[in-house]
Amino acid sequence: MSNIFYRHQIDLSQASRFLHNDQALLIAISGEGWATELLFEDIKDNNVDHYGEIWAQALPLLPVEGGTLTGCLSDLQGAFNINSFKYYDNSPIQGELDDFEKIGFAKVWLNLLELLSIPVNPGRVYAVKDWIDADDSAGSWGAEQADYEGLENSVVVYNDLFVSSSELSAVMGYTIEEVNKLMPWLSALPFQTPININTASVEILNSLSGNYGPAFIEAVLSGRPFSNVNDFYNQINENLALWDPIKPGVGRANLIWPQHLISVNSDFFKLYLEAEIGEAKMELISLLHRTKNAGINIISRDIRLVPKILPSSKPMSEIEALFSKKDEVSKTDQQNFQETNIIQSACSMMEFK
Repeated sequence: MSNIFYRHQIDLSQASRFLHNDQALLIAISGEGWATELLFEDIKDNNVDHYGEIWAQALPLLPVEGGTLTGCLSDLQGAFNINSFKYYDNSPIQGELDDFEKIGFAKVWLNLLELLSIPVNPGRVYAVKDWIDADDSAGSWGAEQADYEGLENSVVVYNDLFVSSSELSAVMGYTIEEVNKLMPWLSALPFQTPININTASVEILNSLSGNYGPAFIEAVLSGRPFSNVNDFYNQINENLALWDPIKPGVGRANLIWPQHLISVNSDFFKLYLEAEIGEAKMELISLLHRTKNAGINIISRDIRLVPKILPSSKPMSEIEALFSKKDEVSKTDQQNFQETNIIQSACSMMEFK
C-alpha cells in the first residue's frame, strides 16, 4: 500500500508539472500576442520609435490565474546589425575608409572595435564582408574558404547572412573574448538596416561620431527623439556648425551621415517574456519584424523551461536580473545617469548579459 501511495503521489506531481508547463507556455504565447498588437498599434499612430513610447516600457508583473507574467521589448536597430556589411556587395569599402569625413558601416564598425579596446585594421571589415558575400574571391585583406582550411580548427564559410551575432566568433581574426565584448551592441537581422538614432546607445553614438566625438553625442542626446531624419540633420548642422556659409539652409550633415546609415524608426524588435505558473517557469524570447502593410512577423522564437528549484549559486535569468530589487548600480553611476538624462529601454539591462 505504501508503494502504491508513493507511486500515486509521483504520478500526481508529474501530471501537475506537465499541466503547469502547458499553462505557462500558453500564457507566454498570449504575452507575445500582446506585444505584437502593441507594436502594430504604435506604427499606425506614427513612424517614429524611441524609448519614451509605450512599447519601450516594461510590462509590469501581471497576475494571471495561478501565476504571473512579465516582460519587455528591445529595439534591435539601436544596435549595430552585422549583416549591414551586405551593403558592400555593390559599394567599395576602401573608398569609404579613405574618406576623411563620411561615415559608413565600415567606419562605425572599426570605431566600435577601437572603443572596446579591440585591435583595429581593415582586415576586420573585409573578413566579415567575405563571410556573408556570395562569391569565393578574397582580396588582400579578406578571407574565404581556402584561408579557413589552413586553420587548426577549419570551418566552412557560410557565404550568406549571419543567423546570430555570436557566429562572428567563427570569422577569421575574431576571438571568442572579442565577440563577447561586442555582443551587447550587436544584432544579426535578415538584411541591411540603418541605425535608429533615437534608440542607439552612447557606445553606438560614439562609433557614429567620426571626427566630431563628444560634440556629436551631445547634439544627438539633447535633440532626440527626432521626428524625422531631417530634424536630425538640422540639429547636427546647427550644433556642429556644418551649415554652408554661402548657401542658406544647406548643410553637410546628410553627406557625412547618409540616410542608408541613419533612421528614426525601427522594424526589428526582440521580446523577452517570463511566465510562472505553479512549479513551472517559462522564458520566451522572440525576434519580431514589423511592417506597416504586413503587420508583425515572428522570425524566431526561443522557448526555455527554467527549473523551479536550482542551487542558490545559479545566476539570475534575464527577466530576474531586470526586475530584481537588488540595486547593483553605485551612487556615482546613478549620479552620472541623472546628469546625462539618457532615456533607456526597459530591456537595456538584458542586452548586457
